[in-house]
Amino acid sequence: MPRLSLWGVTPDLMLLVVVSWSLLRGNSQGFPLALASGLILDLLSGGPFGAATLSLTLASMIASWSQHGIARDSIWLPLAAASLATVLYDGIYLVILRACGRPITWGLGFLQVIVPSIAWNALAMYPAYGLLRRLHLRTVFGQSE
Repeated sequence: MPRLSLWGVTPDLMLLVVVSWSLLRGNSQGFPLALASGLILDLLSGGPFGAATLSLTLASMIASWSQHGIARDSIWLPLAAASLATVLYDGIYLVILRACGRPITWGLGFLQVIVPSIAWNALAMYPAYGLLRRLHLRTVFGQSE
């Protein structure tokens, strides 16, 4: 993913996987995936420990919650969920960084981190969601679509 950098931002592959799985399988399977993925990211990153875990689990809960009352087969659901989850994930992460004493310029942080992340994640969501949807269909219904 580092080769897909746009303005220094790359797609959040783990976020897209967690959001896709949460949309497809709900909170009962999305939350544990988010928790495990967040812990792995926290162990491998230089950020404050727990920041990725908290951000991913909250984004997963919102994604699985957002599917209620919306047509599950809506073409816009993955895009909307990825965009909302990106704002939540990056926003929480920035708040945690600020709480840990790192200097954050909020307007600049929004323009340099969140906006490009939304664009990248929106572009990458459909391929990620499509692959995970195929896996979901195979494991639940035993079909390849």
